[in-house]
Amino acid sequence: NQELVAFGYEAEDRYAELAEDEEHAEYYYFRRFKMTLFQSSSRLTRDTMLKDMAGGKQVKAIKVFAHAIRYLKDHMLNTLEQRGAGIKAKDINWVLTVPAIWEDPAKQFMREAAEEAGISRNQLMIALEPEAASLFCKYLPIEKLQGSEGGIGAFKPGSRYLVLDAGGGTVDITVHEVQFNGTLKELDKASGGAWGGTRVDESFKEMLEEIVGGGMLEEFALSHTADYIDLFRDFETKKRNVKDDSPGKITLRIPITLQELYEERGEGEIKKKIRQTKYKDDLTWVGDRLRIDKPRFVELFSAACDGMVDHVKKLLKSPKVRGTNNILMVGGFSESPLLQKRIREEFPSCRVIIPQEAGLAVLKGAVIFGHQPATIAARISKYTYGISTNTKFDRSKHPMSKLKMVEGKEKCKDVFDKHVSIGQLLEIDDVQSEKSYWPLYSNQTQVSLPVYTSTIEDPSFVDEPECSYLGKLTVDIPKHGSDKEVSSSFIFGGTELKVQAVVKSTGETTSANFDFLEGEP
Repeated sequence: NQELVAFGYEAEDRYAELAEDEEHAEYYYFRRFKMTLFQSSSRLTRDTMLKDMAGGKQVKAIKVFAHAIRYLKDHMLNTLEQRGAGIKAKDINWVLTVPAIWEDPAKQFMREAAEEAGISRNQLMIALEPEAASLFCKYLPIEKLQGSEGGIGAFKPGSRYLVLDAGGGTVDITVHEVQFNGTLKELDKASGGAWGGTRVDESFKEMLEEIVGGGMLEEFALSHTADYIDLFRDFETKKRNVKDDSPGKITLRIPITLQELYEERGEGEIKKKIRQTKYKDDLTWVGDRLRIDKPRFVELFSAACDGMVDHVKKLLKSPKVRGTNNILMVGGFSESPLLQKRIREEFPSCRVIIPQEAGLAVLKGAVIFGHQPATIAARISKYTYGISTNTKFDRSKHPMSKLKMVEGKEKCKDVFDKHVSIGQLLEIDDVQSEKSYWPLYSNQTQVSLPVYTSTIEDPSFVDEPECSYLGKLTVDIPKHGSDKEVSSSFIFGGTELKVQAVVKSTGETTSANFDFLEGEP
């Protein structure tokens, strides 16, 4: 019936038990599904589907996300009730955090999932994760910031620091400058990639696939699900705790069922197969133990760390962030001693600051953001934003392929009417652009305007290769009167895009909404 049975580690344990009893076929099991909103190869919509771990069954992604949010919401409300706090759901302003590198459709998706989970639209704020972490560290006592010895200069007015938010899936990177009134200004658009802690897991999985084969590992996951979960849980523990000065070998317990399955398929012994691979000098298989030489284990971190380091090096060379010599490491993956050491080695001229409980920085900072959202005073636009419009056709400059006849008049279609430029500084809650639009046909009572983004500053038409369809802006227009001009104002400085619309002839505010989750136009 697609109702929630369990969440978190409890879900892992419950599904493992069901698998042991061969009762798991009737259930859906989803792991690390948040990355779907970042890595999806197709356009994100309300109908985007998620495959469960078995790979054969699908559920609407928005339903899965709504279940997760509802679980967390109800868990907190139940805790408050048990403590006799006397706080009701209607009294709470909820803050939902998302990676800063997520696109506008993903933010809207999370908002709608939260609404489906029972959180009212006007009680919900979207916070960007590196910004929340930045706020948390800004208010943290000096003794709780590792690497801040000699004064907390990173947060003095005029100082600049790079926030490296390394979570499980994504790594978010942004650069802030402290203003003299204590607010923070973004110096370059948020960026990052899929270099989080799960990338290390992927490297481990790739190593196992090279030894036993990808098909074998997939079959093992489906036929011995509980053992597969235990294998990666054990790896997770070793991954978190390994240090540069750890003993020479890392030992993992490998379920005996993997060896048995390998032999059943006529492949022989895994330890013999290891001797035929590039890992023959680094891996030893003894009983149900896989012993990995320290350098080889550390190498599993390379793909994640290399992507991160290369990106930060490139970013720090940008003139926009010149003078940035503090790196603030937050997020669960930032607690890894190996990652900390790598960042310090690669950026010796920067002071690397790591708060205690770096993994909780986003959570605690989100609470501060909920009280003080205006602390982030300005952000940088990640794209050029515009509307696809029809303008008067000019035969001297418009290509004939763009000619469109509307009620006997020559119009130029697909024109990119720019509202904001890529890299533009956007003050929070300020109206960045105000433009007027008219209905194409005289009997229209609503205008639907396609919204586009571009990676260049001045696109001419929305079908240029640098442009992408974002969604639509729907504006209600007067039913009566000849003057149907509507002035639309875009507000880009917040964590989500907002729009205001006013009927020019009357001055009255009219309904206007973005929808980034519909299909292509």
